[in-house]
Amino acid sequence: MGKILEYIQQSGKGKYQCYKTKKLSLDTNDNDTIAYNYDDKTVVQTTKSVFAETERSRQGTIPLHSLLNKNTPPPPIFRYFLDGSRHTYKVDDIAIGKKIFPIVAGQIIVGCCERKDRDTFKKNDIRSKIVIAMPDDFDDDDGGENFCRSYCEKLNEEIAKIPFIKERGIKIEKLLLYKTDGNTGDKDKDNYKNRAVAQIQAEMTDEEQLLVAELCRQNKLDDESWLIKDGSLEYNPGYSNLDSTQWNNLRANYQNVVGVSKMFDPELLPDYEGSSLAKTIANLKPFERTKVYRYETKHSHKGGGTFSSFYAVWYLRLRNSEFRETSFSDIVKCEMVLLQEDKPIHTDIINVISANLIREAYPVCFGADTRWANHLYPVFLTESFCKSHYIDNNVILNLF
Repeated sequence: MGKILEYIQQSGKGKYQCYKTKKLSLDTNDNDTIAYNYDDKTVVQTTKSVFAETERSRQGTIPLHSLLNKNTPPPPIFRYFLDGSRHTYKVDDIAIGKKIFPIVAGQIIVGCCERKDRDTFKKNDIRSKIVIAMPDDFDDDDGGENFCRSYCEKLNEEIAKIPFIKERGIKIEKLLLYKTDGNTGDKDKDNYKNRAVAQIQAEMTDEEQLLVAELCRQNKLDDESWLIKDGSLEYNPGYSNLDSTQWNNLRANYQNVVGVSKMFDPELLPDYEGSSLAKTIANLKPFERTKVYRYETKHSHKGGGTFSSFYAVWYLRLRNSEFRETSFSDIVKCEMVLLQEDKPIHTDIINVISANLIREAYPVCFGADTRWANHLYPVFLTESFCKSHYIDNNVILNLF
């Protein structure tokens, strides 16, 4: 038994029992373009989609060749690139009272790279942390955040006795508590292990939003310096570890942010006629986009309050690929936050963003990533940068 599990059992003074179960990584690699466990879910049902761009002609797709064929293309609008990822580990089972719960650890990496010019691509910010997710029964005195903070401090004092850990400054940044009562309505996914992983995922997405907020605080994002966030901008406040007021205020930071998803649900939205958008997406020609549609979600924050969020969503074919695994292999889902529900984004802005995204797809990372057809090259570099900061899995597991 590692240092952390020893401390957990000893500090419980008989209240807890650790079982020394096999430690394992919970991460799986799924690089399918159509993700069957995608995050974008239709929350507000609608029969027809509403346009979220100013040009409202009833056409399904928009070609972008005229913007791409200019002899002297304008300078790129994207300067910052953000990616978040996490590794999770089942490190043991713990008995509290008559119940047994999993202990899940996580490594979280959120990074942002900056490109000042064609010759300068460098780190802007990197945030990494190790966290532990425990059942809320572990906090038997209902101390909440104070309990978690105090417990982490004592735990870090204990593991700092290991020279290797102290020399490298490794510590547990946060103790997260997952709920052990009620259910989420999905019997297949509603188990303690998944609740623990969800808490770690929430911590990662909170860090992503806080990093964007810091860029805005430093006045780094504007109409000439945009940010590409790898993945969806659809953050669910029900899975946030921030308080509801703080979470709601963060949405105002996304005026100059575009979310680009390599994996998406093609059935997420109907088109303006009420037909499935999936066929239109699959039939996109090279360097062509769909119309931009408004997408609404409604979520409840676990601290109370219901939030509606509105997004502008469109799909873009990045390449003229000779080889495609599926009809969606070189298509990305693009998102922007609609800060005002009824104020569409100017079509000229959407076209400029789309043309810039196509240019960001070259050069390609063919052979370096199986999802190369859906990758933007600076996003690939940012992902690689973030992954290079992971601590070896064996070091994490041996802590426990």
